[in-house]
Amino acid sequence: MSQAEALYRLQTIDLSLLQKQQRLKTIDAALNNSQLVADAQSCVNAAQQTLTPLRSKTRSLELELQTNLTKTQTTEEQLYSGRVRNPKEMQDMQHEIASLKKWHGELEDKLLTLMLDVEAAEGALADAEAQLQDAQRTHESEHSQLLKEQAALQAEVKALQAQRTEAASAVTPENLKIYTAMRPKKSNQPIAILKDRSCSVCGVEETMAIEQQVRQGHTLTYCTSCERILVYVS
Repeated sequence: MSQAEALYRLQTIDLSLLQKQQRLKTIDAALNNSQLVADAQSCVNAAQQTLTPLRSKTRSLELELQTNLTKTQTTEEQLYSGRVRNPKEMQDMQHEIASLKKWHGELEDKLLTLMLDVEAAEGALADAEAQLQDAQRTHESEHSQLLKEQAALQAEVKALQAQRTEAASAVTPENLKIYTAMRPKKSNQPIAILKDRSCSVCGVEETMAIEQQVRQGHTLTYCTSCERILVYVS
């Protein structure tokens, strides 16, 4: 096996490794982030923020109603107990009772409206929570599939790394250094196949002399255009 062929084998392994490692990064990002779940959770949070103050207002209004009712009952008991005989005082108490009862009616109307708002907000929260559960189930299903793919890719990467070690051992230290330096400059593809006397990457036709050198494989021969190392694959 010529050095160009050994480098081409190494490149094939490296390209496969790069592809699988990039996919692993994508999977890792997906496993750590789910926009669908995040959006659904935001809807739940918003629904809760709407419902919480409504429930608080309802409790306050119910307490005010009870206080008003207790005060009305107490005033009525005093009025009809017979202990109050002053006409002016009795008249004031009657006016107070009438005012309390009127206010009680207004409070009941407010409470009814508020309860309808609470019911609507509770419905919105229930819908948001159901959507969140659906999103979580979908995410868990995708999560499971991604974990399986991740495990398979990790095994493949491990096997490729072992193959790379073996392939690199067939390359001289000097040529391995050249290959390593060229990779980032040539988009991870520093080796090109010479096919029909043309470079498989840039397409430039080479001379017969270069074709002969590539076929012989005694030294590394470079494309006259893109300067990649040329290899002849039978």
